[in-house]
Amino acid sequence: MQDVKLRVNEHYGDALIPLEFPDGWKLNVNEMACKGAQPMTDEEIRGALDNTVGAANIAEQAKGKKGRIVVTCDDLSRPTPAGRVFPFIVEQLHEAGISDHQIFILGSFGLHHPMNIDAFARKLGDWVVAKYDCVNHNPFQNHENLGRTGRGTPLKVNQEFAEADLRICISGVKKHRWAGAGGGGKAIVPGVASIETILYNHSIIEGRRPENRRIWWIKDNPERQDMQECARMADLNVSINCVYDGNRQLIGLHAGDVDDAWKKAVKAAYAAHDTRTAPGSDVVVVNAFPQADQDIDWSGAQDSLREDGTAVGVHQFRAGRAILHYRAEQMGAPWTRILGYPNRRWPVKQARDTLVYTDRPNKRQMLAYDDRVEWLTDWSLIQGRLMELHGDDATAAIYPCGKLQFDAEKNPLSI
Repeated sequence: MQDVKLRVNEHYGDALIPLEFPDGWKLNVNEMACKGAQPMTDEEIRGALDNTVGAANIAEQAKGKKGRIVVTCDDLSRPTPAGRVFPFIVEQLHEAGISDHQIFILGSFGLHHPMNIDAFARKLGDWVVAKYDCVNHNPFQNHENLGRTGRGTPLKVNQEFAEADLRICISGVKKHRWAGAGGGGKAIVPGVASIETILYNHSIIEGRRPENRRIWWIKDNPERQDMQECARMADLNVSINCVYDGNRQLIGLHAGDVDDAWKKAVKAAYAAHDTRTAPGSDVVVVNAFPQADQDIDWSGAQDSLREDGTAVGVHQFRAGRAILHYRAEQMGAPWTRILGYPNRRWPVKQARDTLVYTDRPNKRQMLAYDDRVEWLTDWSLIQGRLMELHGDDATAAIYPCGKLQFDAEKNPLSI
């Protein structure tokens, strides 16, 4: 047997697990372009924060500030290595004479479920939750009204964020289906915005051009442009954008202006996560790492699987797919449940068989999929099914980081 090791269970161990395949099979492990890139050193991180793009650095902007300083981070549904960057943000704040009691951390995750102290510690480190106040954004109350954007979005943002003397946002950059990419103004909307603001941006504007939704579409993307405008209206002082590899290691950092620094990060992430596909494969394995909180991205299988082949999803994540998302509850999830989940999907249209390798089967996740999908907790059983379906001589394409990977030849960057 030959085996491929996949990383799983992000934020909860990031373990490597082996998947065995028959010796006679041809395996194509489709790695991202950044495979082998070296993680940033401490000095490189300091240099990126010192030499900001399009705006003064944190130390310069923090001088003389007597009020509260807010630093936002995303939640565990994102792979962003915020804990790698945060200590150097504090260094710059201390350099400017800011005391620790002025600094607080605000979770920037829009309508996702709130974080607890364990989640903040996994994102930022135990020492951070011991030293700084970590608070959740509340999308339902305590907002400051900043008016309307040019597209009509009523902009209401977290009051503590709006009233802070300095506003710093840590974000991660990866592909995103309708915002084009993560990071930048997305830290404000949906990050620290009210439910009314988020629903307008995500539903009213988004609904105008649903046919144009695609990853890496930035230029003329109305939802993304609205987000960027919201961030400027909210006076985001420093946007810190992380580029990471398939191990969630920081390999690029672009800080400064919410437009200029973010666009540099987008270009870097686009180059880093690019992956050549392997079309015509008998079997395609897509790993939900490093964003299993939001299920499996099957796009690698859609691009690579031959007609009547077998798609395999790997969802090894003890916390499970997220249950609560307030936008979903607001926009129709209750009706879907009441109607008995009428639109259960077959994730890869050309697949004859679909298998999911999971360490925690759960009905909630299964109800999103067609009953024909097979859910198995033992790889040897999946291996047996694959040999039964494809024999001793087959081709298999493996995507180790399905949530990040894409083929640039099929998904051009429009920025």
